[in-house]
Amino acid sequence: MQEKLTLLNKYLKSTSVEDFDTIPNSVVFWVDWREEDDAVVAYCEKRLQTGQLSATMEDKPDGLELQITFQGTTHRDIVVDRDRTIIFLNSIIQPNYEIRFCKASEGSDTLAFLPLTATEWQQLEAQYGADVINSCFESINTASEMFNKSYDFEMEDDQDID
Repeated sequence: MQEKLTLLNKYLKSTSVEDFDTIPNSVVFWVDWREEDDAVVAYCEKRLQTGQLSATMEDKPDGLELQITFQGTTHRDIVVDRDRTIIFLNSIIQPNYEIRFCKASEGSDTLAFLPLTATEWQQLEAQYGADVINSCFESINTASEMFNKSYDFEMEDDQDID
């Protein structure tokens, strides 16, 4: 547990994107916007190593159903997009664990997520303060938009689109 927190130290001290990029994939998991939903669950389990988290997909008349099993209980939801899958997964593993969106990856088509135990999140907030943690890692809730976030890009008047 302490090893993960140690690997986050450099980034949390500087909050620079360059230092975020040094965090190994054994700590954060990356999700492409086209990723299969059951793979998202597998990536999270690989980081958390609970031995109790898995997922399958099944065709249903009303759409593709994601079935997430955690601690012996199976939860089902119709697949809509990656945002909903991550929100659904996060709600299942709480309160013991929490996934947060890594803001340094914002705007890309492949986004990073940090799953930690509730205790690890508390330790990070105690060490660096809630403001630093919240500026680097966004809590995920039912209204969260990560892949579906809209960006308003303004172009200069004299900029040619061709």
